[in-house]
Amino acid sequence: MTRPLLLLLLMLMLSFAAQANQPIYKSTDAQGNVVFTDKPPAEGTQREEVKLQRLNTQPAPDVATIPAARNATPEATVEPTVTITLPADQTVIPMGQGDFIVEAKATPPLVNGEQLLLQIDGMPAGSPQAAGRWALTNVLRGGHTLSVLRLNAAGAEAAQSSPVNIQVMRPFNIQNRN
Repeated sequence: MTRPLLLLLLMLMLSFAAQANQPIYKSTDAQGNVVFTDKPPAEGTQREEVKLQRLNTQPAPDVATIPAARNATPEATVEPTVTITLPADQTVIPMGQGDFIVEAKATPPLVNGEQLLLQIDGMPAGSPQAAGRWALTNVLRGGHTLSVLRLNAAGAEAAQSSPVNIQVMRPFNIQNRN
């Protein structure tokens, strides 16, 4: 930087600092409105100088005091997991058509083409998908085991949820015997 530019910058910074220390006045105008200003009101006007409290500031933390988790290197990886959050284990699906929702949560969240695959009794229930929610319909009566597979971008299993056992209650149909 050139010397005149540095001098101008220094003068600007000093003028801002001087303005920061200017007093603030509180007065009431003829209509009874309270007015705050940095210029003293006219003589004879009831006024008071407002003293501002010291600003509440916090210095930046020393790099050495930042928790280790914030300083984690990209090499530190979290083991991928998947958990069925709905229905809970040992849930009984009440009498009806055998319709219910299954939800799963992947930790960390799915990335780079990863997908989830719902299995009922060890068999795929549809195609792999990026969303962790399935609306199942017409599930047969009886006990079933649900699990969700986390598949990497190549389609290989990266993780599997703990099994969730459910019981589907449906009216017994003599014609269909289901």
